Amino acid sequence: MDAIKHLQDAIRLATVSHSDPYETDWSVFREFGEFLLRAYPLVHEKLELIRINDFALIYRWPGSSQEKPLLLTAHYDVVAATQEDWEYPPFSGHDDGGRIWGRGTLDDKGSLIAILEAVNSLLDADFVPPYDVYLAFGFDEEVGGDLGAKEMAQYFQENKIHFRYVLDEGGAVTEGKTLGVEPDLAVIGIAEKGNNSFRFLFQGEEGHSSTPPQSTAIGKMAAFIHDVEQKPPKTKMTETLEATLQALAPYKSGAEAFAMRNPRLFFPLIAKILLKNKQTAAMLRTTIAFTMTESGSGHNVLPRTASCVANIRILQGDTVKGVLDYLGSLGHEFEIKEEIMVNEPTSISDLEGEGMLYTKEIIGKVFPGAVAMPYLMVGGTDSRYYDRVSDNVYRFLPNKLSEQELATMHGRGEYISHENFFRMIEFYTEFLLNLK
Repeated sequence: MDAIKHLQDAIRLATVSHSDPYETDWSVFREFGEFLLRAYPLVHEKLELIRINDFALIYRWPGSSQEKPLLLTAHYDVVAATQEDWEYPPFSGHDDGGRIWGRGTLDDKGSLIAILEAVNSLLDADFVPPYDVYLAFGFDEEVGGDLGAKEMAQYFQENKIHFRYVLDEGGAVTEGKTLGVEPDLAVIGIAEKGNNSFRFLFQGEEGHSSTPPQSTAIGKMAAFIHDVEQKPPKTKMTETLEATLQALAPYKSGAEAFAMRNPRLFFPLIAKILLKNKQTAAMLRTTIAFTMTESGSGHNVLPRTASCVANIRILQGDTVKGVLDYLGSLGHEFEIKEEIMVNEPTSISDLEGEGMLYTKEIIGKVFPGAVAMPYLMVGGTDSRYYDRVSDNVYRFLPNKLSEQELATMHGRGEYISHENFFRMIEFYTEFLLNLK
């Protein structure tokens, strides 16, 4: 089918983004835009295309009224991948008859192609949406979105375009047994943590390792890392977590159901349980993960400096300044050498907002029996930039995914099943067709 071929062709273009734009092969991104023109001529005939920074793509689908528009988003950049431990090469787009393999099938070219397939089929049927629908496709989401989504949001703001709500990638449909309930769970992100990365620099005495000081630059860095990991920020019950637990309560029984209906009252007990799993633990606090270190030039040379990078995901209720002040209070001497990425946590979208209720309605049609519920996105998406140009932002990936499939995002062996891909197209088609 054309849809599968289009996804295969999209995967075969290795649109790998890098933090340093000079390391990115922009010719592949240009080729991706040309591929979309060839694959979807009707979309490009009927929709207005605005390019931001050459590669960020905004499509405007004119509606039948001047009511507030809607925004659907996706991104087409991917993280790097090598062929090691992949059943099929990561940029092959191989179709084994039941699955399409390759980097980006789940994150996030599958969404982008599914959206365009839905739009194309509706255009072919002469469908006109009840108000303008915008599509915004980013090209650097994996490295922060500064050149893509951030600039597209600026374009919307400058042109006074304000959305009724935004729907981006996010939570998926998963088996409820992972949280101890019977039905499948369709989790919709209503907020996301602030995604930050800082490089911390530590000074030491340089010289020969045969006469070391009491603590070297590396030793000072190690002590800092140890203390941060042993003394993480405090846990807290947020509005988002409270909503998640209360949504689960009807599917529990006895004391467990009572505790989930009253999560603030039973927070110490609930926190103890959630901290046992790293996925749920991340919803309880601001997390600090050390991801890179750098120091030394020889096995017997004392380095003058040592540095480490910490990725800090800031929970609602905390701030960048507050977390940095907390790190400073631990008693270690350091300098913040580089602010790699700085983002406050997003606002929390309305649980009863139009977009939330409508997304739940379409989930009920496409994933019958699944329980749609709110949750906190602990990862980052482009949608954080659209807070300022929309009433609400929701995050949902219309796939039913196992834990194993979820683990392939940014990992080895990423694929999407035919069933999931066609269900995505069905979801976006139903979503657009039934807009009110």
